[in-house]
Amino acid sequence: MLRFKDNKLTRNELLFWMMMCVAVITTPLIPNLTSRVSNLFGIGRGMDVVVYLSIVALFYLMFRLYVKIENIHKEVTFLVRKIAITEGGKKKK
Repeated sequence: MLRFKDNKLTRNELLFWMMMCVAVITTPLIPNLTSRVSNLFGIGRGMDVVVYLSIVALFYLMFRLYVKIENIHKEVTFLVRKIAITEGGKKKK
């Protein structure tokens, strides 16, 4: 919540992390819930659903990190080129 108030998280990111927190809290409190969810998806055990959803969440987070790293790489490349052009022009004079 504090990161959202500091504008370091978007609304969607806040909702994602809140859902993760609710899931982590409710899973041990209501153990039959995972079994019911697994039956809806035709999966054998409730813990399997937790593992599958965790893997999906990890892939999503990895994708987000990849996109952010690519954006940072492009920005750094742009800045380095800009600095090289301006510094290169100063040295020639």
